[in-house]
Amino acid sequence: MGEKEREFIDEDREVMNAYYELCERYEGGNVRSIKRGLSELIEVDPNFLDPYLMLYSILEDEGNLQEAEAMLNVAYERALELITDEEGRWPDKLEWGWLENRHIIRSILNKAVSLWGNGETEKALELFRKLLDANPADHVGARHYILAIRMEMSLEEFENRFNKGGYYDTDVMDWFDENYEKFQDEFKRWEEAVEEGE
Repeated sequence: MGEKEREFIDEDREVMNAYYELCERYEGGNVRSIKRGLSELIEVDPNFLDPYLMLYSILEDEGNLQEAEAMLNVAYERALELITDEEGRWPDKLEWGWLENRHIIRSILNKAVSLWGNGETEKALELFRKLLDANPADHVGARHYILAIRMEMSLEEFENRFNKGGYYDTDVMDWFDENYEKFQDEFKRWEEAVEEGE
């Protein structure tokens, strides 16, 4: 008999609501007070990762790239600590459908995108593959990034082609549908998940 699937579902994070309230205030708000608020949330629960990601984004916008990268790395390392077992193995399932998991998936996805942008393509590809494998319904579009890398696109080329000012529309999905079968090895499990209606 096969080994039981290991699924990770994070605990309910009490600071989540406070974080969303802070996000609403951020729209045109005082950046210094937002940064202070995010730091306070991190102190309350260092394992709720969205505040790190928002600080990462703010620091990038301010041009503090080294500090931004350090913030992203903390979120990523904490994400791995949360989900991996003693041997460093990922869970079989880490699904976006659980609201509790989204801050973790976002942290890993942001790290993978950053690696790709910095030319560390193989490391990025490995993370995108792990995300897709653990969440084959793929609400975050890891499969699009995998296909782009396999088609030898840079992150800049991908963004220039598909980013419509902060979001991706059906253009990226049509492109994926036209091209993914060239790389059957990558997308077999995803295809099965789609067929099963996961």
